[in-house]
Amino acid sequence: MAALPSRLVQRPALRHALGLTPALQQSIKLLELSNLALAEMVADALAENPLLELAADQPPAGRPQVLRRRPRSAAAPRPLPPGLARLFAAGARQRRAPGSSDGAGAMGELSAGGPSLQEHLLQQLGADIADPIDRAIGRALIEAVDESGYLSADIEQIVRRLGHDPARGRTLLARLQEFDPPGAFARSLAECLALQLADRGRLDDAMGRLLDRLDLLAAGDRVTLMQHCDVDGARLTAMIAELRRLDPRPGLAFDRGSVVTVVPDLSIERGPGATWSIELNDQTLPRLAINERYPVAPAGDKAAQRYLKERRSTAQWLLRALDRRAETLIRVAGEIVARQGGFLEGGEAALKPLSRREVASALGMHESTVGRATANKYSATPRGVLALADFFGGRLEGIGDKGDSGGGHAPAAVRWHLKRLIEGESADRPLSDQNLKELLQNEGIAIARRTIAKYREILGIPRSFERGRR
Repeated sequence: MAALPSRLVQRPALRHALGLTPALQQSIKLLELSNLALAEMVADALAENPLLELAADQPPAGRPQVLRRRPRSAAAPRPLPPGLARLFAAGARQRRAPGSSDGAGAMGELSAGGPSLQEHLLQQLGADIADPIDRAIGRALIEAVDESGYLSADIEQIVRRLGHDPARGRTLLARLQEFDPPGAFARSLAECLALQLADRGRLDDAMGRLLDRLDLLAAGDRVTLMQHCDVDGARLTAMIAELRRLDPRPGLAFDRGSVVTVVPDLSIERGPGATWSIELNDQTLPRLAINERYPVAPAGDKAAQRYLKERRSTAQWLLRALDRRAETLIRVAGEIVARQGGFLEGGEAALKPLSRREVASALGMHESTVGRATANKYSATPRGVLALADFFGGRLEGIGDKGDSGGGHAPAAVRWHLKRLIEGESADRPLSDQNLKELLQNEGIAIARRTIAKYREILGIPRSFERGRR
């Protein structure tokens, strides 16, 4: 048995390790977000940080191009007040779903199998309201509900037109406001939010006072709001977070026969000569600035001074991080376009082999940075809206290639050429895999026959003797 050491000795040793600070982790997170996801985060920051505001030269927000059938409802959805639209942006984006792209604006249709808002409300009316007069009034009120779920007409005028007492209409409205979705039949944003909070059992006195002064919330005046609601800063932040989880336009969740979009993060257009122009899409991402007009904390209020100092530091960091993100996206997209300009003009046939490692090496970046910059990003191009990942097709090494960065072929391009040859073959003499191998080799694409067989199967093309039987 080996003798145990008489004592244990600790010796210091140097070891190199990279630690990610919270700020660096947040910067990494910003880079991998799409514009829509980033706009959601910016909306949260605007709502929570009184020292952040929209830049003075911020243009009116554009709307992504969307094809949609007109809904059955006659009344269009009401817009939200500008200051509150940002607050509820997160919930609205969560209800969007990405679709496939076409040449106009990355649009993909979702199946529209559900009922409309009016149909949904009429079903509940028939199940819950037995009195024929109340049903008649209820149908008239449902017809007056707009796309957002709000009651867009005066209830007393509707009931009088039907020859009934307005008081009966007000009583019925209270029952209709218990229908699904919570918030339907509201006559104002505050009432819509109050109905949803009541449905959740979260409508207390403080929240009611907050709903009374949504104008202060829209203006970002947290100090006055805290005084009005008689709550501290932490409680007010929690209340605002509670509001953000609500749906200010509950009717829009129902089938309106619309198509939903994938909004491009970048725009790639042909520039003068043989150049390309690359710009960030700022329609979904507002520009921010420091609110220099925010009141200074009283000299004796140390807590308020610390709070404002921390908020200013956070705001300054976010502005710098957004600038870095924009610069990185433009640089990465610029390098991709410089290498794949032929793809943008000629399609898959001109796609070159390209890896994220090559782009990172050319830009002096880490490969993971390029990966995050291209993840979940879409670009509007002359060929329609494409994911940045579409520009990376991998590299298929040809027979005799030595694997250098300049050799090989993009698999998508090879499949395109393979399909072209098969589509042009004689119906009486279909091309065998060996024939295809030789024809591709004549075009400078030297690949193995087994690769041709694999790509033919991927394309769903049968073997030559099976094609000859058709």
